[in-house]
Amino acid sequence: MTAARSVLVVGGGIGGMRAAVDLADAGLHVYLVERAPSLGGRVAQLGYMFPTHDCVLCRGTSDHGYGCSRPAISPVLLDHNTHPNITLLTLTEVVGSQGEVGDFHVHLRQHPRFVDPGRCINCARCAQVCPEQRVSEFQAGLSNVAAIHKSAPRSIPDSYYLIEKTAACDACQKCVDVCPTRAVDLRAASVDLDIHVGVVILALGFQPFDARSMPELGLGRHKNVITSMQYERLASRSGPTEGIVMRPSDGKAPKRIAWLQCVGSRDQRNAYCSSICCMYATKEAMLAMQRIPGAECHIFTMDERAFNKEYNAYYKRARDNFGIHYNRTRISEVIEDAHTGDLVLRFPGGREHGEAATRQGAMAEERFDLVVLATGIRPPAEAEPLAEALGIELNPFGFCATDKFNPLSTSRPGVFVCGAFGSPKEMSETLLDASGAAAEAMRILRHSLGERVFSRAEPFVVGSAHPEGTVSDDAPVRVGVFLCGCSGEIDGPVDLEAVSDFASSLPGVVHVQKLDLACFFEGQTHLRDAIWEKRITRVVVGACSHRTHLALFQRMGWQAGLSASYVELVNLREHCAWAHATDRSGATRKASEMIHMAVGRLRLAKPVRKEPRLMANAALVIGGGITGMTAALEIADAGYPVTLVEKAGALGGNMHHVYYVAEGANPQGMLRDVVNRVVAHERISLLFHSRVVQQTGSVGEFRTLVRSEAPGMPVHQEEIRHGVTILAVGGREGGGSQYMLGQDPRVMKQSQMEELIAHQPEKVAALHQVVMIQCVQPEGDREYCSRICCTNSIKNAIRLKMLNPACQVVILYKDIITYGFRETYYSEARRRGVVFVRYTNDDPPRVYREGQGAQARLMVAVREHVFGRLMEFAPDVLALSTSMVPVEDAPELARVLRVPLSSEGFFLEAHLKMRPMEFPDEGMYLAGMAHYPKFIEECITHAQAAAGRAITFLSRNEIQVGGNVATVDATKCTACLTCVRTCPFGVPQVREDRLGVGGVRGAAWIDPGRCQGCGTCTAECPARAIQLAEYQDAQVCFGVGAWSAKYVAAEPACK
Repeated sequence: MTAARSVLVVGGGIGGMRAAVDLADAGLHVYLVERAPSLGGRVAQLGYMFPTHDCVLCRGTSDHGYGCSRPAISPVLLDHNTHPNITLLTLTEVVGSQGEVGDFHVHLRQHPRFVDPGRCINCARCAQVCPEQRVSEFQAGLSNVAAIHKSAPRSIPDSYYLIEKTAACDACQKCVDVCPTRAVDLRAASVDLDIHVGVVILALGFQPFDARSMPELGLGRHKNVITSMQYERLASRSGPTEGIVMRPSDGKAPKRIAWLQCVGSRDQRNAYCSSICCMYATKEAMLAMQRIPGAECHIFTMDERAFNKEYNAYYKRARDNFGIHYNRTRISEVIEDAHTGDLVLRFPGGREHGEAATRQGAMAEERFDLVVLATGIRPPAEAEPLAEALGIELNPFGFCATDKFNPLSTSRPGVFVCGAFGSPKEMSETLLDASGAAAEAMRILRHSLGERVFSRAEPFVVGSAHPEGTVSDDAPVRVGVFLCGCSGEIDGPVDLEAVSDFASSLPGVVHVQKLDLACFFEGQTHLRDAIWEKRITRVVVGACSHRTHLALFQRMGWQAGLSASYVELVNLREHCAWAHATDRSGATRKASEMIHMAVGRLRLAKPVRKEPRLMANAALVIGGGITGMTAALEIADAGYPVTLVEKAGALGGNMHHVYYVAEGANPQGMLRDVVNRVVAHERISLLFHSRVVQQTGSVGEFRTLVRSEAPGMPVHQEEIRHGVTILAVGGREGGGSQYMLGQDPRVMKQSQMEELIAHQPEKVAALHQVVMIQCVQPEGDREYCSRICCTNSIKNAIRLKMLNPACQVVILYKDIITYGFRETYYSEARRRGVVFVRYTNDDPPRVYREGQGAQARLMVAVREHVFGRLMEFAPDVLALSTSMVPVEDAPELARVLRVPLSSEGFFLEAHLKMRPMEFPDEGMYLAGMAHYPKFIEECITHAQAAAGRAITFLSRNEIQVGGNVATVDATKCTACLTCVRTCPFGVPQVREDRLGVGGVRGAAWIDPGRCQGCGTCTAECPARAIQLAEYQDAQVCFGVGAWSAKYVAAEPACK
């Protein structure tokens, strides 16, 4: 067997992109295969994400910046356009495979796009002349596009393509004739490729349920019935209506909108829950309330499943602050008024009729202007052929089959799955899966980690700079200005001759040149040659967008010996040629001013480079539960030493109290296996009875002080040097005195109920009635969903019924949260006779004793919501699902590690959706229930994800820190602490070893390894002692002055 050193990632959505970038950053080569013509998947169609309402793809990597304006394109997308370790293959499918883990031979078929991405300049002339029209998939069928078009406004590859070539195309040839760069080739054909890889990761995503198969709901029959994805496109700024929500029938703004939940989910045909629909419907309703004055939004749902971090607060804000109506019912039919296009829904009770009418069986009838079907998740269309090609199994629902305790592994060793192809899930969980799957690949290919080192100081592989070396920082300022005509896209609307003459007159400019296509290979070569011949030390390129081309020109500059900070790109195409297409003089004047600003900035620019820092290739994992142990094993198996700190005297954490799971697997057997592997692992050092008491440093060079206080042993402190930290301290089952907990032995927590069932079957056999109450939280605590409680109660209820079928089991609940495939256990419990009774916050159950002494009966009274009658039970056991809460020492640990806490008290990640496994500080990661309550398999995945991100750093001998970060001139610092107070990341500190104004001891210092480059401290510093590297005061002032034509001096004063 010849060991392969590459990884195949199938699927270019958010999960596939995340996995590919993690692997590529770790020095592995990645083939990223996508069936569609561009990356992005379903997520690229979304405008906003819940619950933050950020633009969807704005914060995908650690280089995201801070406070980016929206809409913004994801750095994850852009990484694939520039990353030298990623080979992107779009319009490509897997057709076969042979081999085994570490040595797969995979057969691919790449279909033609008929437009060469390397030559396409996005001029749109081909689409303008194309006579053929097709339905736009990107716009969810709401509009048409030319047969040759871009799949999305911002796509990677950033190129047009032909959907399908027909006989009409051969006869037409208009697109071929009009293309200025000869990028269109209608003779292109499919190509078969064979690749050699060590690991395969499947990130196929999902397809929305086709609601046309439910004609009673009217999709395709009633114009004003649309799907949730169509609504997303209407609400998106890049949608067919540019973000204006309107009725398809008449273009009017809908005033009354209804969302129908569980379309294609939780029914006889699709028994699972799609997990995302409740929350995206709430988001869409909130967007409607914000966009449409006077709108009224109704969501018809069976349960409101707001089960993730901050989601319950989001739901309550929608209900209480936005006034969104939640109706607990399922709509069976949508009726259209043929005269008005309005839609009529009939359901029990109603807003005007109240709860009493509902209890009496009254039916309400209401009219809506628009109905949105919250369609569920289906397996991707290519699931079956791909499963056959790769030899993997699918589960009964058509998704990829996985194991409870190996949630990312498929049935074939070396093939892993991430995202919605494994089970219905949302964005943050998909990203966790992706980084976790990447960690599994790194573990298998550990001997190849770091072979293709990638540096973010320069956007390419280390060692590719020009052999003549880098231009000295003290070299004379010689500015070269290069203006790209872009085959008439810029040179036409803009008079480049006039801009060239103006640029030639600017101080410091020694060379001005026009190019036709600066981004092409020929143009890049010409730029490099000119830099060397003219001894140019600063480069201004007037061309296209920073989003798509800045890294390209910075790479060219580096290869010519220039620092990336000495290359400035001016967006003449979008900001001048396109924005002022009918005003040539205005476009030309604006272009000249922008070139003036860029030249001035470069003349005042100082070198901005990231500093190399030797990497301490070791990890610290805090917490010895299943999460911490999994993370430690992943890192150790990848070849790096780990110190595992556990405050108790044994490993295992909460897993010691889990005796069975709903899926039927053996958790205690799994726990023993994992503990044995950790204890025996040569690269894992264990510290029991230990706590972290201090941490200093930043990524690559952390120093952590650990105090060990083992019983009967002297207190011992040890300093550990490590490059990354993973926080996995878990959570705990909450307590309190609600419902007589702690006052009556018959009242117990669900964990105690589980222990009773597991160890005392004779007592279980004698039970006649068991009542369980969900959502038990201490009074005054913030309300949130603990995610795991409903499934745990149902698990215990099913096990009770299996052991004692005659025992009556009643579950009192507010909303049943059995998302994903766990919905099947809810159905099974009902089939076994478990009774479910819903209650509300306004009328919770009441628990009391009836009688005196030992003969007193335990009573539970609750008013059920259907008929409004009072129900009373006399259970033998009352089991309470108390909320899962953070560990008691979470605040102290947060202080020591300098990391934030959420409003619920759990540790707060860098970004709820896009960076759920990491803190804002690089090198700091979190996982498991320290983040939020989770099931075992979710803790394992989260641990693998955190380990994967950690291995990405550990795979390097050195890392780059700094760059566009803030620095302090200590001689101007008065130690006023303004920067310390204002920094959102807590980075600045006043150090005694630095001398401030007048030589006074004590001045601010900013760690370049922790600074996020947001500029808040720079703006707030009253002494102007802090400067942001690429936004020096002199540069900013010159830019403002050049724009207003007031300044032409080299260093104008800021006033």
